[in-house]
Amino acid sequence: RQRMTLALSEIFVVSMQGLLIEWRGLCIAHYADLLERNAFGTYRQLLQEVTLSVGMGSYLNMLGNRKEDTRTGRVPDENYAREIMQLFSIGLVQLRSDGTPRLSNGQTIDSYSAQDISQLARVFTGWERDRLDEEDYEHVCRPMKHNEANFQSGDKTVLGTLIPGSLNGPKALSLALDTLANHPNTGPFIGRQLIQRF
Repeated sequence: RQRMTLALSEIFVVSMQGLLIEWRGLCIAHYADLLERNAFGTYRQLLQEVTLSVGMGSYLNMLGNRKEDTRTGRVPDENYAREIMQLFSIGLVQLRSDGTPRLSNGQTIDSYSAQDISQLARVFTGWERDRLDEEDYEHVCRPMKHNEANFQSGDKTVLGTLIPGSLNGPKALSLALDTLANHPNTGPFIGRQLIQRF
């Protein structure tokens, strides 16, 4: 279990230096416990818990990510959307089931587009700390909660999957994570990383 936890920590990376929150030590300790708890669980459950952890939320900017504002030009932050695809699920290029790249005219084929990133970023809006007050240090050990007022409305399409605008934030997130977990690239991509670390 400890070897798997270490391997997962080298894939689903967070760093205390990148956490711009208080109680960073407690947050990182909880994150390590989260990886250990999910070491022998399902990839889909691990992806959910990592995504909603305050540690990952702070490290890759999903914490406090808000819907677009046309008055100011603000758009949803794309950092976590890009990293969850590039590093935590499908990787950069399309793969065969044995992990070798698919080719077209001798060139690798991208597994996602800039449009997929921006659409997924819209799904990852509205998440914030589940904190009672400023003294509530235990919030770094709880999953983030959703604030629908900061969620980007409307349909989103991620990797060819429609995420209807009728879904609230948690249901949209769930469908997006299902899409990533069930993608044909995810098994070979994550499997190769685990093999390398073992």
